[in-house]
Amino acid sequence: MNRVDAVLLPIDTPVLPKGRKALKIVTPGQLRRLAECLQHPQPWLVVCMNRDDDNPLPCYPLATRVAITDFYSLDDGTLTVVVEGQQKVRISDVWAEADGVWMGKVLPVPNWPQRPLEQTYEMVGTALERLYEQEPKLGDLYPNPDLQDASWISQRWLEVLPLMEKDKQMLMAQPDCRKTMRYVLQLIMSKQEAE
Repeated sequence: MNRVDAVLLPIDTPVLPKGRKALKIVTPGQLRRLAECLQHPQPWLVVCMNRDDDNPLPCYPLATRVAITDFYSLDDGTLTVVVEGQQKVRISDVWAEADGVWMGKVLPVPNWPQRPLEQTYEMVGTALERLYEQEPKLGDLYPNPDLQDASWISQRWLEVLPLMEKDKQMLMAQPDCRKTMRYVLQLIMSKQEAE
């Protein structure tokens, strides 16, 4: 497939396929581009992770094409959109438009395949369920969480774990969820041992 033009929305944490996040839209340029994305299939809307190092890209290369599932205005007049991850992409050829909106060329990369949750990793799914109960703002985004799919579970953990961006990128670049599931299981077990 050829590379596609995309509107880039750099944020601090990733949105991965089937993940959801509420994003505050503050600039007129972003509003203009969001309206275009709602009306036409091109350009794609891509959520990416901010990059603060000396790299020429303003964001890390692995990102996710998203679709807008809901939107609402806040009391301060800004717009919040709820997006859902659709397809992982790799970003290249980034540029800023005159109004400051970041654009880039993106190439789709394979999403992780669904994978049944093995008994060894049930604790990872249970911990995510507890997190959603403790943090209803997160849990409310997922009225029907797929707690039997290891890929879904591990991607939700990648969205919320406080990891270095390069570590998240490394895990996101894996061909499937196995490495992330092992990593999250180790974190949970280490925390239990420390308590």
